[in-house]
Amino acid sequence: MTRRRVTALAAGLCMLAVGGASAADRYTMPPPGYHPDLSTDEAGLWMQVDKAETDIKNSPTLVHDEKLNTYVRGLVCELAGDFCPSIRVYVVENPQFNAFAMPNGAVVVYTGLLLQCENEAQLAFVLGHEITHYLHRHTLAHLRMMVNTTGFLAVFGLAAAGAGVGFLGALANGAGVGAIFRNSRDEERDADDNGFRLATAFGYEPAQASAIWRFMADQEGARPKGSPSLFLADHPQSKERMATMEKAASVAEPARNDWKVNADTFHAATAGFIARWSEDELSLNRPDESILIFRRLAANNPSEGLYRYALGESYRRRNGKTDGAAAQEAFRGALDCPDAPAESWRGLGLLAMKAGDKVTARDAFSHYRTALPGAGDKAMIDFYMSQL
Repeated sequence: MTRRRVTALAAGLCMLAVGGASAADRYTMPPPGYHPDLSTDEAGLWMQVDKAETDIKNSPTLVHDEKLNTYVRGLVCELAGDFCPSIRVYVVENPQFNAFAMPNGAVVVYTGLLLQCENEAQLAFVLGHEITHYLHRHTLAHLRMMVNTTGFLAVFGLAAAGAGVGFLGALANGAGVGAIFRNSRDEERDADDNGFRLATAFGYEPAQASAIWRFMADQEGARPKGSPSLFLADHPQSKERMATMEKAASVAEPARNDWKVNADTFHAATAGFIARWSEDELSLNRPDESILIFRRLAANNPSEGLYRYALGESYRRRNGKTDGAAAQEAFRGALDCPDAPAESWRGLGLLAMKAGDKVTARDAFSHYRTALPGAGDKAMIDFYMSQL
């Protein structure tokens, strides 16, 4: 570990002691490399969590790309400092905005989180939050409570296997994971607080912490009542967290004038996956939220045709009164970008065909087939063209 990293981590922990003594008193961090004594109940819980981690390692949804994993793990290690060797990081292909820490040091990051973050600073605040869950042993306390109140099966079987899918299936579809590796609202607030301190100790711009919760608050507003997201179901309300982080940022920001966001670094690490992750988001069939997500990402990255295409597709699938015009504008905006996705032509063709504009539809479909001669839906598009 470099002197700079030691100093930054020490500064973050010192700020925790000064600015939040009650949290420091409440939570005892394990030493680096910690493993529980085999005679303790904690060791038994760890054994079961280790099995869950093995499921993650063997999951078909695990992302194996070396560069992406190296990037995310490197960021975790920067924030975790001396505890880096105790933490294993798994990137899992799942479109939900989520990450969670397990009491044995495994940290799972969903690709939906990587899609929705705008820069490295935002990701750092979320990872700092999850690292705190591990360091302050929040999830261990919750697992003990669950075992004491509902028994072993509820913790490691029933909670994750509503349809008989087990933990691995639950990981893949997002069900049950939040029920197992969740924390109390006070622990969530503690993780927010210490995660903020860890990330700012390494120079990440404080305002980016509140930005995350502003995004989430907007999405909560678009979500039907009674259907909270996996990530937010057991957390304090996003508006509360946004206000808390804004207050913390106002205190921290004057301390320096060289805060970093590292947007370019983040986009370089994730660019090759945006098309796939965007399709994963669209597959959730929640167009109101998808519109908010892609409208924000497109505005933040005006040269990214992929975001504009996904925005157009979100409008097209929602199919509201004015959505056709909005979708058309987004698709044409995508085609003006250097990375114009060919699927934008398909979207324009489908819109024109629905509107009865056969000439425009045929032209758009022709552009699509030329740009992607091996497209998986070529038979369907060819059929449409034969009917125009």
